[in-house]
Amino acid sequence: MKDKMKATQNLINEHNDILELLQVMGNISRNITSNQIFYTSDIEDIIDFLKHFIEKSHHKKEEIFYPVLMLANLPTAREELSAMLYEHVLAHNYLKDINSCVENCKIGNSFSQQLLAESMTKYVALMKGHIRKEERIIFPLADQVLDESKLNEINKQFEKIEEKIVQHDFHGHYHRLLNILKAKYPDKKYEDALKYI
Repeated sequence: MKDKMKATQNLINEHNDILELLQVMGNISRNITSNQIFYTSDIEDIIDFLKHFIEKSHHKKEEIFYPVLMLANLPTAREELSAMLYEHVLAHNYLKDINSCVENCKIGNSFSQQLLAESMTKYVALMKGHIRKEERIIFPLADQVLDESKLNEINKQFEKIEEKIVQHDFHGHYHRLLNILKAKYPDKKYEDALKYI
């Protein structure tokens, strides 16, 4: 029988896709700041990715995972995990700012482009820091203190969320989208390095 993936590994696997999207967002922000081309339709696709893949799936999993870890009565965990949940609220607020800026860009408000770049940069910085704390502090701690029955309980909850994702082909759709966006907005350092090959 195939071993079940650890709850923490499930989240780490999703982080890989999220980090790639954050890289694209950073590249678009730099394009906006340096007056290079970008498309509001691409940012609307990114907003859709953030709302469905991150907020309705990944963050929902974390919001199941964190309370279980809080109940483990680790002295520092409760405060740290509360801060992590608050970062979900901040990320949601930045996402609303990004959405508002895109709408203003579409009606020709050029000042909104700079605000859009700033909001995306803040979102990227917040989420990269969030992921770093989870992978370096929270997840190793969880793997040490949560017993198998707790991990199985979390996995069952994750599976319910995954069923919705599979049913709507979120993984396939967002992987295709991510590949399109990475090709359209390549990492500038990589692009510059290719000039010298």
